[in-house]
Amino acid sequence: MSGWRPTVAAVFEGVDPGLKIRRVEVAAPQEGEVLLEVAACGACHSDVHKLRGHGTVAPPCVFGHELSGTITETGPSVDRVRPGDRVVCSFLVPCGKCAACAAGADDDCAPFRSAMQRDGLRFDGTHRYRFLDGAALRASGVGGLARHVVLPATAVFPLPNDWPSAWPLADAAVLGCAGLTAYGAVHRAARLTGGERVLVIGAGGVGLCVIALARHAGVVGTVATDLRQGARRAALDFGATAALDGADPPSAAHSVEQVASEDTERGLADRVRSVLGGDPDVVFDTIGTSDTLLQAQQIVAVGGRVVVTGLGGTSGRGIIPDLTVFVRRKVALIGSYAGLPREDMPRLLDAVRSGAFDPARLVSARYPFAQAARAYAEVAAGRIVGRALIEY
Repeated sequence: MSGWRPTVAAVFEGVDPGLKIRRVEVAAPQEGEVLLEVAACGACHSDVHKLRGHGTVAPPCVFGHELSGTITETGPSVDRVRPGDRVVCSFLVPCGKCAACAAGADDDCAPFRSAMQRDGLRFDGTHRYRFLDGAALRASGVGGLARHVVLPATAVFPLPNDWPSAWPLADAAVLGCAGLTAYGAVHRAARLTGGERVLVIGAGGVGLCVIALARHAGVVGTVATDLRQGARRAALDFGATAALDGADPPSAAHSVEQVASEDTERGLADRVRSVLGGDPDVVFDTIGTSDTLLQAQQIVAVGGRVVVTGLGGTSGRGIIPDLTVFVRRKVALIGSYAGLPREDMPRLLDAVRSGAFDPARLVSARYPFAQAARAYAEVAAGRIVGRALIEY
């Protein structure tokens, strides 16, 4: 492969060394690919799992999957984007050619799962980063925690022409994972309609986007729960009717915004019902532990839907505690990985442009590229509300 050029990347060298800023080389874009100059990368909690040694691509590798940037070069057969386009990158990259992609199931693309997520390569089975000595450097999925990245053109989506000029390109990065995950949960998994009642468990990056998109869809009310007071305040800012301490009963330091003080000693289900005027038709579990899944099943309305987007309990089991109750109450339990990039990223960008939410409000901390490791440490410590953004 020819056309290598210098760049810089945050290379994951193992659990103990962690992330190290290294000078590396990136290849020229190949058939159907683009070269992206990255503006920013969101520090998603799923990458914290990789930092702890739970990734599928062995170190050394480059991860980071929530990107925005500018196209600087295109490979052969790319006609949907061109140099100079400002784009958002989807964390889920459909190949566009497999049986799943042909059927419109972008989120089940086998080449993406095998080549990019599992093996750290591109669709042709080769790598796009290398060390200065020529040794291969793999990318975990998108692999965008670098100044430049080569990606399949199916990964990038231009900002609309009427994108607000006051919104920085860097801030749009959060739409590629948090935004797309939330959009899929709201519009694909839940098929949320106006007039429904909603509970969102967890007011992190995805949860806040779910709240905003639910409001944009016309729900009658949304309650958010989180153990962190700062996250509850953010939930109100993103359009929640009320934000409650997720502990049941509330912790001693609870702060239940927009709920009468006499309600604070009641159980969580009663408090949610009091705010919404009934049980929630849809519960979004954006945390994904056995405890939050149990909580969701206990609170959802008869005939309601529980949509799980979180993977916080990746090593644990989710349990239906009473199958008879589950069946009789006609609860639908739905897993939701993301939206369908080719259809839903343009729709998400249009919804955001039309006022669903300002991406900048999702960003509570900003770090220069040289401090990428610090950004993830803050995420791992639970000190970030919404998203931390690593900027170039």
